[in-house]
Amino acid sequence: MRPPTYPAPQLRPQRSLPTLRTERLTLRPISAMDLDPVHAYLSREDVCRYLLHEPLSLEEVAAKLAAAEQRSAMAGNGDFARLAAVRDEDGVVVGDVILNIVSVEAATVELGWVFSPDVAGRGYATESARALLDYAFETLGAHRAIAQLHPDNTASARLCDRLGMRHEALHHANLWIKNGWEDTSGYAILRDEWDNLAGGPSR
Repeated sequence: MRPPTYPAPQLRPQRSLPTLRTERLTLRPISAMDLDPVHAYLSREDVCRYLLHEPLSLEEVAAKLAAAEQRSAMAGNGDFARLAAVRDEDGVVVGDVILNIVSVEAATVELGWVFSPDVAGRGYATESARALLDYAFETLGAHRAIAQLHPDNTASARLCDRLGMRHEALHHANLWIKNGWEDTSGYAILRDEWDNLAGGPSR
């Protein structure tokens, strides 16, 4: 007799984008009303150094926000939620984060972040990324979360370390960024690993 087989767990579809709350921030779907604060950091050379694009004009940021506003669910491959990180004490948008469904079948998501250098060192990115991982594992039912970044982006690498993500790969010349092929570093964490961390969702 053959042993029983069981279907692999898949992501649980969500028909709306999340609003997440942390100790100091509200992460809500980004919108056109965030144009000025988002442009303030996405137009900076230092912010865009390790991003896929050069500093953006006001019109280019508006187009990105409009595209993000068209997203309304987290249900299929390629669906994503781009959330503005709003500081509760004064309502200022200090950055934004993104959660992308890589594969429903493999229950894998990817997270990313970009924050204004004006708030560097205050822990907002870590706080936001923890909330994204909680949502990914607890609500979406993800098995695995990944992050991909430029090998020279030491700030993001340190953030991945703080989240308990392990460095799994260095991909050589695998991504065309701006004017040439660039390496990318791959980080990942599994749900069981996240649950076992002090910062996991059950703590």
